[in-house]
Amino acid sequence: MSERFDLVILGAGLSGLALAGAVARSGRRLRTLIIEPRRVAPNPRHWLFPAAPGHGLRRYESSRLTGFEVESPTGAVLHRPLNRMILARVSAQAVQDAALDAIAAEPRMRLEEGASVDQVQAKQTHVALETSEGQVRASWLVDTRPLEDVGMPAGRVVQLSRLMTAPREAGHEDRLCLKLMGSETPGLEQLSLSPDRIVHEQARFVLAPPPDLPPQPNPETMLQWGGRPEAVRHAQGVWPLSYRASNRQRGRVVLAPADAYGLRFAPGMAALRLHDWAHAQARRLSYGLSLCAPPPPPLSARLSTARIEMMIRRDPRQAAARLRALLYDAPADGVMRTLSGAARWTDLVRAWRSGTW
Repeated sequence: MSERFDLVILGAGLSGLALAGAVARSGRRLRTLIIEPRRVAPNPRHWLFPAAPGHGLRRYESSRLTGFEVESPTGAVLHRPLNRMILARVSAQAVQDAALDAIAAEPRMRLEEGASVDQVQAKQTHVALETSEGQVRASWLVDTRPLEDVGMPAGRVVQLSRLMTAPREAGHEDRLCLKLMGSETPGLEQLSLSPDRIVHEQARFVLAPPPDLPPQPNPETMLQWGGRPEAVRHAQGVWPLSYRASNRQRGRVVLAPADAYGLRFAPGMAALRLHDWAHAQARRLSYGLSLCAPPPPPLSARLSTARIEMMIRRDPRQAAARLRALLYDAPADGVMRTLSGAARWTDLVRAWRSGTW
């Protein structure tokens, strides 16, 4: 392979497929190459996030929630209705499949799986790449691989997550239930039910380098709510809790990793932010303008997670107690905005004055 492209995307993850799908749907027929070092893996996650009526992922919504539940260690369930907001539920697999279909339908786009990149040379007018398939030249390179220089050094707070999901045999109930995991370190257990799927996830927040991941969620929970045991899928991951700024623009090379920050539902907000960014970049490519890196999370969300990280580093036990206070005592809308990385100034001021955070 020795060709020239208008755009090369490294990585077919969340941000890479978002940009590739937006370019494919733009109708400009730009020559685009997507290089994925491994294989495009299925994404079993369901994103839940506070949604405006016309948000960018509206077409992929499977349902909407107007409240959630919090389960105590004794098994008591507290119902928390939302006041002025709703939670949108979006299947990550539906978003991924739509992007892959758009890429396959565009003859000037190509997805190369299992190809490695050995060298990248950024020049003034183009970018030269040495890959396992040959030489490639591109007008623009968007690198969506995780940033090595902002990895997870010792002392940073990370969230460890394990997930189990399966289709449901029966049931037409939408439900979201949260439960605290232990009192020594902050942790959340989430059970999400939709009419056709059940998602059970456990997340813990610890200092890096992380210990072992949380124990795998109990399969009996899947059976209890109608999950099909033969179709259970597993996933796991490690993410940083708070945002770290870095230089993401290097001439014609744009760094665009799919960062996810916040306590638990931040991947949904990251997906929404990347969707809007990808469509903006597709328009800029169409008009011959320079590409830009994805925007950071809102300042209020960054301050919120920085405060949470400081508390976990100082006293994990106290942070777990304050997480319990957040779930039970804070206004339901503020709980969801804090967990999703969409906290507002009013949420932060109220939490600080009340001592929750």
